Amino acid sequence: MIKNMFKWLGIIFLGFISLIIIVAVYSGYKQSEYNETAVPYIKKVIPIISEWDIEKAKPLFVSATFENTSDEDFEKLFRWLSKLGTLKNIEDPTFTQVHSGATIQDGTSTIVTYTVIGHYENGDATITIRLLDSEDSFEIYHFKINSLALIE
Repeated sequence: MIKNMFKWLGIIFLGFISLIIIVAVYSGYKQSEYNETAVPYIKKVIPIISEWDIEKAKPLFVSATFENTSDEDFEKLFRWLSKLGTLKNIEDPTFTQVHSGATIQDGTSTIVTYTVIGHYENGDATITIRLLDSEDSFEIYHFKINSLALIE
């Protein structure tokens, strides 16, 4: 009886370890896949966004962004973000996660998340950028900047 219990605990433990290994391999595969496509895109768009010009930045975002956000609000946001000053450089983007899902309205979608450290004239910023994978290109789905320079 105890032998049987240890046998089942061993099987459950091996199953759990196998699941962890499968998730790690899949995550590594996805990360390497997006490092070839998403990283160059991020390195191209962050300097454009960091010019704080809404006319240049607007085409980079998914169109749904502007369904609930007026141009005036977007302009206010960019004026506030411009407190960071001029972008000096960015570090290499760090892969955070990939999420695939489906909705009735939009169908299937894949969103890739990266974190980037940006060095600006008035301080450093941590940028979280979520990209909508549109098969042949990307669009910015979410863009967040954290910086102490924005508080001052």
